[in-house]
This record gives sequence, C-alpha cells and structure tokens, in this order.
Amino acid sequence: LIAHWNPLLILFSRYETTKNTIFVPIKISFWHVSCNKYPMKKLSLLLFALIALTFNTQAQSSSEQSSKDSKSSKNKEEKDQKEVTRIFTFTTMTDIHNEEAFDIALENPQLGFDFSYNKQVKGKLFSRGLSLGWQPIATTNDRMEIQGDSATFKAVNQMVHAHYTLRVTPFKNSGIQPYLEGILGAKGAAITYSLDYDSDGQNDVNDIPYFAATWNYGYAGGIRLRATDFIYVDVRYARIQSGELKRITNHSIDNEGVLSYQTDSWKVPQGYLRAGITFSF
Repeated sequence: LIAHWNPLLILFSRYETTKNTIFVPIKISFWHVSCNKYPMKKLSLLLFALIALTFNTQAQSSSEQSSKDSKSSKNKEEKDQKEVTRIFTFTTMTDIHNEEAFDIALENPQLGFDFSYNKQVKGKLFSRGLSLGWQPIATTNDRMEIQGDSATFKAVNQMVHAHYTLRVTPFKNSGIQPYLEGILGAKGAAITYSLDYDSDGQNDVNDIPYFAATWNYGYAGGIRLRATDFIYVDVRYARIQSGELKRITNHSIDNEGVLSYQTDSWKVPQGYLRAGITFSF
C-alpha cells in the first residue's frame, strides 16, 4: 500500500470568554489509501465538520442580535425612568368671564401669553413649578408735536401674573398625561409709556406711572398630549380667586407730553384658558 497525506483542511471554531474572543483552529486530515479503502469515513468526517461550523455561526449571530435588542430595551427603559424631567411650556391664554358662553369668548379673545416651568422628580407625587404671564389690554401708539418737537408716544395697559404651582400627574410616562394643579401667587395691573423724540436735543421718556397687585389662589386641570419624544400639546383651564384690584380703564397724553389715566375696579374672570406646546427634557 502506498500511503500519503492530503492537504490539511483547517476549520476555525469561535469561543467567547467574558473579555476575549478566541479562534481555535481545528485540523482535519484524512488518510488516503491508494486502493481508496475508506471513502465513506472521509465523507462523514467532512460533513460533520461543516455542520458543526454552521451551528456555531448561527449561535454567534443569535447572540449578537440578542445583545443589540437588550441594549435597545435598556436605553428605552432608562429614558422612561429619568430621575428628573424638566418641562417648559409656551402658551397663549385668555380670560373667561362667562363659562356658559365659551364660544363667544373664543370668537373675540383678549389674548395674553404664559410661560411656565415644571420639575418632575421620579418617585415623588407632586412636582413644583412657576407660571409667568403677560396680557396686553390696550395699546396706544401715536405721532404728536410737543412744544414744537416731533415725538412718538406709546402707552400699554396690561395685566401680569406670577404663580407658584404644585402639580399631580398620575401617568408621567404616558402619551396622554392629565394633571391637576394648585395655584398660589399674585396678579398685577400696570401701564407703561414711552416718549421718543425725533430730535437728539430732547430726552426720551420711559416710565411706569401706575402699578397695583393683589393675591391669587386657585386650581387648574389640564392635559398633555405627546407629539414627539419631547414635544407635547398642552391645554389647561384654571379657576382662580383674587383680591381687589384697580386697573387702568382710559389713558391719554396732552400737548405737554403729560400722561393721564383713570382706574376702575377689575372684574375678576371666572376662569382662564390656555393652550400651547411643551418641551420635556
């Protein structure tokens, strides 16, 4: 018999440890005999080696996919369970003097603007916040002659508020988030005016000749609707009690540039409606 070695068939099997990946070569050689005495044994060994390599590759692919899915699930869970969520809200608002005629109030609203900030802490029932609002009542902007000098006169009659809020949100991680708020703060009435002369020889005037404030307290209910991962639509209605307040009713300026105005008791609205968008970070 004339025996000889055929070229070596080398397969690589992959083993993983906690830190390293090791490729171990597996040598498979076949003893040839000139009379071709063992052809079935040679074929069986080759087939077994190919099957083992296929299963090893499939197991490794499944392990990598499982690892990716696990990381994705972990990132989503971490996002949903943030320790602190900060909510910034930008809205328009209007007074509601007659709750039985909402449609009339919305046809000709006296619009104002509200900015609020709220801080949600994981595990805490209440979240604290701040609401700041500005509502222009009337604006006068005229050209006039004052002692022979041309000037632009501007006066703004306005209402402002600053409120501390305490909010309860049952479903903080939901796409639909109803909430309730307690409100405590102050509301003020003010008039500001400016006189801008065309001539550099005259000093411009900027003044707040009237400001008055009173306390506020009340409650509100609202809902946040998720638009994207961090943008929500926010709608809220508030009922607030207030103390007595005098606000500006009429204002004018004479030929000498002197501002005059009248005040009257402010009629407290039954409620306030606001709507806008919020950003959560």
